[in-house]
Amino acid sequence: MVPSLTIRLARLELIAATKELLLAEDDHRQLAQGLRAEVPDNWPTPLYDNDARQFFLTVVSDNPKAVGWTTWYILLCDASGKKTLIGGVGACGLPDQNGEIVIGYSLLDQFHGKGYATEALRGFLDWAKQHPELQKVIADTFPHLAASIRVLEKNGFVRCGAGADEGSIRFELVVR
Repeated sequence: MVPSLTIRLARLELIAATKELLLAEDDHRQLAQGLRAEVPDNWPTPLYDNDARQFFLTVVSDNPKAVGWTTWYILLCDASGKKTLIGGVGACGLPDQNGEIVIGYSLLDQFHGKGYATEALRGFLDWAKQHPELQKVIADTFPHLAASIRVLEKNGFVRCGAGADEGSIRFELVVR
C-alpha cells in the first residue's frame, strides 16, 4: 500500500488518509506499514475518536475524489529518515456548495508546543488552496485552548463569532 497523496514540509510529511489506511488503523502494526512510520502506543490523538475515523472512512469510500479532503496523517521526520506518526490535520470532506470546508487538527500530547500543528495546517491549507472550488475555511475551537487559537491565527484565520458547539468560537480564512 503506497500513500497516494503526500506533502513534504520542513520537518513533517503529511499523508492523505485513504480507505486502506483508515481501515488499517485497527492494527498499529498494519498502520505503521501503510505509513512507513512508527506509530506511538498512545495513538490515536485525544480528539480523533472512532466516530471521526468512521466518518472519514464513509466519506472516502463513497467518493474516492474526497481523498485529501478528510484527514491527513502528520509524520515527524528526523535527520536519519525515521518517521513517527504524531497527529492529524484536515477537513470534514469536499468543499460544500458554497466552497466552504470545516477543518481540524490534533497532536499526540508529547508533540505539543513545538510548532508542528502550525506547520501541518499550513501545509494542508497550501494544498487545499490549489483547488479553485475552495472559497472559505472554517475552524471552531474553545476560548481556553490558547495554543489552538495561535495555530489558527498564525495561519491567517480571523475570529468571526460563535462556533457550532456551545461555548466554542469560530475562526474563518477567506481564500477567494
